Amino acid sequence: MSRVLLKKIENSNVRFKAITTINTTYRKIIQVLLQDEIFYEPILRSLDSDIEDQGNFIKNILYIGKPAIVKFKELNKEYRMLMDKSRNNLQAKLLMLASLKKPPTAFVPVAEKAPRMSVEETDAHYVRQTRSMLKLKSELAAIETTIKNLKFVTLCSQAREIYPRVKGQLENNLKLKLNVELDLQNHQMRRTKMKYTQMLQDVLLNNLSEEEMNRLDRISDLKEILKKDEEFERDILSQIKRRADIYVIFRLSLWNLLDILRHIDRAPRTFRFKYRSSYLKLPLLKFEMHNMYAAAPELYEEDYSKLMLLLKRKVYKLMKAFKAINPTPEMIEHGREAYHMKFLSGFTAHDNIDEDHHQAAIDDDDDKAMAAIPSRKLLKAQSARLVEEASKRDED
Repeated sequence: MSRVLLKKIENSNVRFKAITTINTTYRKIIQVLLQDEIFYEPILRSLDSDIEDQGNFIKNILYIGKPAIVKFKELNKEYRMLMDKSRNNLQAKLLMLASLKKPPTAFVPVAEKAPRMSVEETDAHYVRQTRSMLKLKSELAAIETTIKNLKFVTLCSQAREIYPRVKGQLENNLKLKLNVELDLQNHQMRRTKMKYTQMLQDVLLNNLSEEEMNRLDRISDLKEILKKDEEFERDILSQIKRRADIYVIFRLSLWNLLDILRHIDRAPRTFRFKYRSSYLKLPLLKFEMHNMYAAAPELYEEDYSKLMLLLKRKVYKLMKAFKAINPTPEMIEHGREAYHMKFLSGFTAHDNIDEDHHQAAIDDDDDKAMAAIPSRKLLKAQSARLVEEASKRDED
């Protein structure tokens, strides 16, 4: 029993909490409504004015639509008159045809009583469709659609937008009709052009005159010539691909010969360095005077004719000078050995430049003028020594 009572108490507490939350929400709603009741009166007034404006607008639409209704009645009367007139004309023509088909007889035929027809049968019996009647029916359908559109437009939310919307719709309809007519004309023109092209194609296909035969023969000859030219082009391309390696080797060999004979028939070349500022031109900073052993090579010539002319001239002058010396075999052998020894002595390590190398470099005629200038390594050692002495003086 205690458990049951505790369960009921918990349920009642849950209900009490729910009721209290609902009560607080209702109080808040009432408070909000009391605060918002100030704005109800102008809202209701605006609604009343909108209803009044809608009623006036409906009356105005009905007033504007009266001429259309009157026109509809007049057209209906005219339609009935034309229908009666067409029916009378048709009866007269039928009687005339009947009189022409049957010969006149002497006796008077007895008129038989026609069976009575119902109202629906009489309406269907007297229905006739002429061209004018169909036009009137189409006009009637157009008027009905305009009336329906007016009824549909009057149901919009704002009354001021109805007339501009109707006016814009009429302009859009006119433009749409023009576009449809233009599209129909373009379509018709394309159909005619397709017919003409089909006819001309048939004429060209079935044309077997002498001129056409000559043209076909010329086309076949041109195709054969084109085929031969394509085969020739393929052969040339394959030959170029096969001999590409030979061309490369030939060019490299010419460049190598030109590099070997670069000092013939020209003055020795001097290299001048361009410095960005005047401070870099100081003598203490010209470090390239001691460790500069090579310069960038010149640009190679790519024209074979110029390369061959240069090589011919250099080789001619070299052989001319060689013959003028008139060397003996012993001189040639001695010169070859001297050249090899000088060439091998040139391959020395220049990476670690020390004081001995600096002293050996002084022997060179070009560096005697700069003998008093220390190397980079000496400059670094002197600067480090000066820094250490300055730091010791600061500590003392």
